[in-house]
Amino acid sequence: MPEAFSYQLAKPRVTVIGGMMAYFESIMEPGFRDDRLRHVAEITAPLKTAFDLTELGLWADETDFDRLTKQIAQTPCDVVLLVPTMATPPKEIVALAVQCDAPVVIACGHGLSDITEAFNMRELCRHSSNVGATMIGSMMRRLPKPLQPILVTGFLDDPEFHMRLSLAVKTAALANRFKGLRIGRLGMPMNGYDHIGLSAEQATASGFELVDISLKDWTTRVSAVTDSEIKTFQHDILPLHIPPQTKYALSADLDRATRLALALDRVAVEYQLDCGSLTCRGPFGVELANGAIGCLATSLMTASGRPFSATGDLVTSIAMLTGKVLGGATLYCELDAIDRNRDAFLISNTGEGDFDWCPKGGKADIYDASAHSGRDVSGVVLNHDISAGAATMIGVTLDRNVSERLSFIALQGETLEPPNTALKVTHGWFQSSMRPAPRAFEAWANAGATHHGALSRGNLVEALNWLAMLRDFPVTQITE
Repeated sequence: MPEAFSYQLAKPRVTVIGGMMAYFESIMEPGFRDDRLRHVAEITAPLKTAFDLTELGLWADETDFDRLTKQIAQTPCDVVLLVPTMATPPKEIVALAVQCDAPVVIACGHGLSDITEAFNMRELCRHSSNVGATMIGSMMRRLPKPLQPILVTGFLDDPEFHMRLSLAVKTAALANRFKGLRIGRLGMPMNGYDHIGLSAEQATASGFELVDISLKDWTTRVSAVTDSEIKTFQHDILPLHIPPQTKYALSADLDRATRLALALDRVAVEYQLDCGSLTCRGPFGVELANGAIGCLATSLMTASGRPFSATGDLVTSIAMLTGKVLGGATLYCELDAIDRNRDAFLISNTGEGDFDWCPKGGKADIYDASAHSGRDVSGVVLNHDISAGAATMIGVTLDRNVSERLSFIALQGETLEPPNTALKVTHGWFQSSMRPAPRAFEAWANAGATHHGALSRGNLVEALNWLAMLRDFPVTQITE
């Protein structure tokens, strides 16, 4: 049995194909193809940490097609990255991208930023990546089964270009992962919460797979967790998954919460779940023998990259997965009260967290739940600071006014310095870019948002538009 919460998603596999036009090679200096390969390398070098790259070299003319076809057949692929280094006749390079059967990102990088009097025809041909990008994009839209690529354009010496390109590749990889995404359901939504669940048919309509875990199966797994495993986890493993400054005490409530956490991790591994929801305020949680609320379990799952929500909120677990992959941190929370003077929302929940949101040295506590979670229950709650900076509140909803597929909502803003309140659960200030806050809330609610969302690090509006384009999801963006 693998160590608890040792799950790591494999790096997305990215197939890289550079493009050029051999027709113009006769006017270029010797070694021009090597120069074009260096152009590709400048684009791919910053991507090597986060992605598993397979660089197939250049398509320059029809003599390259068979070689590249054979390489593609032997290369598993999650994302295709096309790098037109200059004008690139698109027919064959687009056909190669189609063979990869994965979302496409086009990186249109400019190595020249200052056009001088010496700029001649040789330089015009060399620095024609805009021409190549439009050739490829136009050809993709002309196919019998048209493709919509993500296009990222910028200067090779501009860090912003490389940051946007990395986000584009992450988004494309997530779009590919969304095909057959496995969503775990441990318990139906809380009584009356029919606006947050999904039926198998509703999940299928968006290309997802709903995986039901029965109460019998869950009860058996929770019961199978031993006291020895709980103690070992608390002593050896839990400290590896929380900030070093986290304050907590060993207790019967922590034992109960740990039991659920270990069981949920094992279920997710066995059923290969990408995300899901644990309805812990009922038979799947507090009503179990040695049961508890699931805040520790769902928070550790979220931190490990397999976000879980509470209350049967399957749609928000998808929003959380999106925010976690794209932003690195996501919090299951609500837009609660509005502070008029700050013109900001107090965002909070009933005990969940994601310690990846916690700033270095920030407050991080785990409390016995008692009444801190809305009513007196067993288990524990998390309370940690949220780092200040750009943030996006992501919602997922089923709005049949728009589509039978799920819709995304992106509310752009920023998190502020931690608040000073009497709450013992994770909370913070979120100031939307649209002001005043009541107007932003109206836009959020009128887009069909459910009462929870996924507060995620970074400005992710552009990425959510990309994701919606690649997977044909409606999206509402709320900016200014």
